[in-house]
Amino acid sequence: MIKGKGISKGIGFGKVFIFEKRKRKIKKVIVENSENELEKFKTALNKVEKEIEETIQQSSGTEKEIMNAYLMILKDPTLVIETENLIKNLKYNAEYAIEERFNKIIEMFKKINDEYMAERAKDIIDIKEKLLDKILKDENIKLNKLPQNIIIVAKELTTSETAKLDFKNVSGIITEIGGVNSHTAIMARTHSIPLITEIHNINEIFNNEQYICMNGSTGEIFINPTKEEENNLLEQQKLIEEEKNKLEEYKNKETKTKDGFKVELVSNIGIPSDVEKVIESTAEGIGLFRTEFLYMDNEKMPTEEEQFLSYKEVAEKMQGKPVIIRTLDVGGDKEIKYLNLPKEENPFLGFRAIRICLANIEMFKIQLRAILKASAYGNISIMIPMISSIEELRKTKQIVEECKKELQEKNIKFKKDIKLGIMIEIPSTAIMAEQFAKECDFFSIGTNDLIQYTVAVERGNEKISNLYSKYNPAVIRLIKMAIDGAHKEGIFCGMCGEVAGDSKFIPILIGMGLDEFSMNSNKILQARKVITNLEKKQCEKLVENIIKLDSSNKIKEELENFKK
Repeated sequence: MIKGKGISKGIGFGKVFIFEKRKRKIKKVIVENSENELEKFKTALNKVEKEIEETIQQSSGTEKEIMNAYLMILKDPTLVIETENLIKNLKYNAEYAIEERFNKIIEMFKKINDEYMAERAKDIIDIKEKLLDKILKDENIKLNKLPQNIIIVAKELTTSETAKLDFKNVSGIITEIGGVNSHTAIMARTHSIPLITEIHNINEIFNNEQYICMNGSTGEIFINPTKEEENNLLEQQKLIEEEKNKLEEYKNKETKTKDGFKVELVSNIGIPSDVEKVIESTAEGIGLFRTEFLYMDNEKMPTEEEQFLSYKEVAEKMQGKPVIIRTLDVGGDKEIKYLNLPKEENPFLGFRAIRICLANIEMFKIQLRAILKASAYGNISIMIPMISSIEELRKTKQIVEECKKELQEKNIKFKKDIKLGIMIEIPSTAIMAEQFAKECDFFSIGTNDLIQYTVAVERGNEKISNLYSKYNPAVIRLIKMAIDGAHKEGIFCGMCGEVAGDSKFIPILIGMGLDEFSMNSNKILQARKVITNLEKKQCEKLVENIIKLDSSNKIKEELENFKK
C-alpha cells in the first residue's frame, strides 16, 4: 500500500494510464522580422482561446465557471501587451517572449505563502504551455479520448488538461504535485473523482496497465489489490455515496444548532468568478473577498473603475446577501513590483496590508471609493486587515469618511451606513478586542496569521510546522477574547481563517458563540451538517473544560472525547 494526500473524496478502481508531458528548453533568438513572430504569437493566442471557448460551451456549473476564469487570464491585456512588447522592442522570438513574460508573473505568484494564490500560478503556467504547444506544434495526448475505467497517473495535471477529460471514463487521478484549492482538485470534487497527490517519484512506482484501487479520503493506493482490500474499498465506496447524498439535504437550510443558535455560514473568494461556487454551495454570503488579485495580476495599479466593476459584479450576483470586501492585503509574502516595496529581513512583521495603505493614502482612497460606489449595488461591508492599534483604525475611519465626502460632492451613490470591520489576526488586537469593538462594526478572526504571530512560527516553515497549531491554548484563549470583546460591545464576530471550516474545531467556536463562519465553498455543506447536529449548551461546557487546559495534546484529547 502507498500513501499520499487525499484531496478529493471517493474510491477508484481501474487500470493505470501514465500521462507524461514532453520536456522542452526554450532558446532565446533575436529575430530580424518581429512581425512574423508577432503573427505566430497572435495565431497561438487565437487557437488557445478557441479551444477554451469550445470547452466552455461543452461544460456546465463549476467547470464552466473555472474555464471562464481561465479565459480571463488568457485575455489579460497586461500579459498579452507585455509579451508583444518583448517581441517588438527586444526582437525576441515568440516562444522566448512568452516564456520570459509569463515566468515573471508565475514567479510573483509562487512566492506567496498562500495555497489558493500559489494555485493561480499553476493556471498561468498551463496557459503558457498551451501557447508554446501551438507555436512549436507540440501537442500532447488527446485526454478526451481515453479508454474507460482508467486511473490517470501524472506528475501534475493542469486545469486545461483536467477540463478536457471525459470524466465518465476516469475512475481516479494520482499526481505528484497538486493542491486542495487547485482548479484540478475543484473539478475532481465536482465530478466525484477521487484525487490523491504528494506521491513522490511517481514515475518509478506505477506502470501502464497496472490494476489499482485508491481511496481519495485517506490517500491510500493499492497496486494489484487482494480480494479483501478490494472488498473493503467497495464497502467504503457505498458509505461515501450515502454520505454525499445526505449532504445534499443541507442545501438551502438555515445554519443553526439543535437548540436554536443561528450562525451565518459564508464563503471566502479571490476573484469574481468564484461567486458561482458560493451560489452552488448555498452559502449565506461572502465573508472574505480577497482583493489582491486585482493588483497582482497587473503591471500597474488597477484603476478605480476596474476595481469598482469587479466589486459591483460580486455584489450584484449575491443579490443582497452580505459581501465583506477586504482592503489590499499585500506585503509579507505577497509581492507587487510596481509598489516598490522594500526588501525586508522579516516581511511578516514588516510593511504590509493596512500599513502600506496608510502610507499610500491616495492609492488607498482609490480602492475605498471603488468599494463605496459598488455598495450601491448590494450588501457590501469593508474589512481592514492587519490592524494592530486603535490609532490605525481611527486613521482608516477618517479616510473612509473623506472618501464618502468626495463621492457626495460628485452626487455618486453609495451605501451611507456601510459597515466597517477589522480582522483580528494580531495578538495585541485580540487582547484589546473590547476597546476595538467600541470603534468598528464587526470583527473577523484571521486564524492563519493569528496562530503564527501567537506561537512565533511561520506557517510555511516545515522544520517547525509541528508548533503551528490551532489547538495551542494561547490561540484558543485569544479567539475567545476576540469573540467576548465583540459581544460585550454588541457587534458580531466572524472568522475567515482555515479554522472556520475545520469540522473538528467547530464545536469550540459554537461554544464560544462565534456568529459567522467563512470558508472555502466546498466546505459549506459539511460545516452546516456539523453545526446543525450540535447543541450550543454542550459546546459551551466543552469550552469551559478546554479553556482550563494547558497543552495542545490535552485539548485534542478533550475534543476526541466530546460527544462520545
